[in-house]
Amino acid sequence: MAIGEFSARSGLSAKVLRTYAAAGLLVPAAVDSCSGYRYYAPGQLQQARLILLLRKAGIPLSEIAEFLQHPDPDTLQRWAEELDVELAGRRQALARARDQLSLPAADALPARHGGGRPVLAMAAGSAARQGSSRAVNQDALLVSPPLFAVADGMGDSPGGEIASRLALDTLQAAFTAPPSAEALATAACEAGRAVWQRADSDPALSGMATTITAVAVLDTSPRLRLAVAHVGDSRAYLFQDRELRQLTRDHSLVQGLVDADQLTTRQWRAHPRRALLTRALGLAPVIDADIIMPAVTGAARLLLCTDGLTAQADQAQLAAVLSAVADPGQAARNLAGLASRGGGDDDTAVIVIDIGRPDQQS
Repeated sequence: MAIGEFSARSGLSAKVLRTYAAAGLLVPAAVDSCSGYRYYAPGQLQQARLILLLRKAGIPLSEIAEFLQHPDPDTLQRWAEELDVELAGRRQALARARDQLSLPAADALPARHGGGRPVLAMAAGSAARQGSSRAVNQDALLVSPPLFAVADGMGDSPGGEIASRLALDTLQAAFTAPPSAEALATAACEAGRAVWQRADSDPALSGMATTITAVAVLDTSPRLRLAVAHVGDSRAYLFQDRELRQLTRDHSLVQGLVDADQLTTRQWRAHPRRALLTRALGLAPVIDADIIMPAVTGAARLLLCTDGLTAQADQAQLAAVLSAVADPGQAARNLAGLASRGGGDDDTAVIVIDIGRPDQQS
């Protein structure tokens, strides 16, 4: 299979695959002598997914290469024990830093607002738009404070709409309290597993998949923190102090070209393979989401959206709406309208979330 398909099914970007090949891992089964295009054997998918898991655990490539030649449970156990020791050491260092600064432990801080955490102000609005060329809207959204998410389904109808809705329903059901990055990562993994199992059990849904971008608002002191889970090319933005910052990085072929300086950020919208993803829920039994934890000081506004919006509106246009429209629901509707006015035929899902504490709201 071509490197693009192999990348999408394995969860490894083309750039990462080239890096691994240079290290002697996942060497292509064939290389076109004229174009240099790489091809992989289907049997290499299992090895690719194993490497992805080991890299997620922080195992160096050199050790992975040796392990793949002689896999054994003792090595896995040794790595697990080393991680335990490292984690214990990092916790001890943080505890010593707290003691050196004479700071109280988190559970020793005085209770506020009836003994709970500081009150968090949160308001959200959403909008969905069906593309002009689509028979059904394959995008889905979830507004269930403190959890919010958008998903963009892939595959012929009814696969796309089933994949996106199933992913968000599973995400919501699997997300456990108290809100944490670990809970969000686990829920996103379960969402991917649910989509894979549904597609695997029904031939009519073969090949269906979905993007997902989810945010859990973590009400922590002294700073508000967010946990963002991301797979695919739906995006999360943070709008604060009149500046819009993209929190997620697209898992797409075109993003790889941008990273390699072969394409500018202005050119990606017109690229004929813009929609080719290198990672999506449902392409494999286990797809790990990128987890981002941006810190937020003071009140802020979040934007979650599918690529139906970002394909039609640039960052300056998004920021203009978020700055001008105070109500999050109206802001979401106005943003969805940008996709319509841009002439886009893709589905669009938008969520705008205002977050902060009462003493931080203007």
